[in-house]
Amino acid sequence: MILAEIVEGKKEALRVTEVARILDVSIKKIYRMAALGQIPSLKISNSIRFDPHEVAAWLRSQSSANPIPAVSLPSRSYPRRHNTRRLNLRSTLDRNTLQPDSVHR
Repeated sequence: MILAEIVEGKKEALRVTEVARILDVSIKKIYRMAALGQIPSLKISNSIRFDPHEVAAWLRSQSSANPIPAVSLPSRSYPRRHNTRRLNLRSTLDRNTLQPDSVHR
């Protein structure tokens, strides 16, 4: 099954996350492509949606003469990024400790 057939099988408008997962690109990339008109999209209020039939037609126009078979993609979640850097409290305190000023007389 080719990607266009997978997309065409969808019954309702696609969300950005679904299109990103199907195309295996970042969500940011899909937003950028939609803003530049590089992928057909619909703006509904503050949301971006994709008509599955228009996206399928777009995919077919993007592919070469030999369609690439789609691979079953695992469900992909996009975890929030957390700051994994831990501060060493002792070294922070050592750097911030005030040294007594020399007395000027």
